[in-house]
Amino acid sequence: MIEFYTADTPNGQKARIMLEEVGLDYNLHEVDLAKLEFLEPGFLKISPARRIPVIKDPDGPDGAPVSLFESGVIMAYLADKVGSSLYPTDPARRREVDQWAQHGQATFGALLSQTSLFESRFEEDVPPAKAWYGEVGRRLYQTIDLHLADHEYFAGDYSLADIAHFTYANRNKGQNIDLDPYPNVRRWKELVGSRPAVQAGIQPL
Repeated sequence: MIEFYTADTPNGQKARIMLEEVGLDYNLHEVDLAKLEFLEPGFLKISPARRIPVIKDPDGPDGAPVSLFESGVIMAYLADKVGSSLYPTDPARRREVDQWAQHGQATFGALLSQTSLFESRFEEDVPPAKAWYGEVGRRLYQTIDLHLADHEYFAGDYSLADIAHFTYANRNKGQNIDLDPYPNVRRWKELVGSRPAVQAGIQPL
């Protein structure tokens, strides 16, 4: 049984979606970010970077226990653990998935976090920051819309690259991003969002 420590954030949802997709049993432990539970000494022992999500797998490689943080690493680990096609073993296919998964993690999600911060979470109105990150956000959506114009999914078949983008694209309203100019993103978002594992993974904790 995997122990899963998370919060209701896009990154936390990614790992939860993957757990649902691969069908592994897990115990969910909610980490209260508002109460700074991620700073407590006990949490530091399982997450040296003080980040969620985290998994503890008592049956890791060669039967040894393993503890992992960072949603991208967790998704890849879980897919490999069960041999899921969501992270293909063919080197060429894996590189294709990797590059778009990294885009979702390090570019799309990271920058849209700032867009969301200034648009809907920051108490003080900061017009220059909102204008800057709003334009950054629109360019990001334009980029993936162009790619999805001739791709059903990001990297061939449905994969962890799609999950890496979905949980942030699913919060476009909080980023003040209208999807009407991005019809391919809307189509892809509806397709991915219809999956039972995705629906389960984004449910409130």
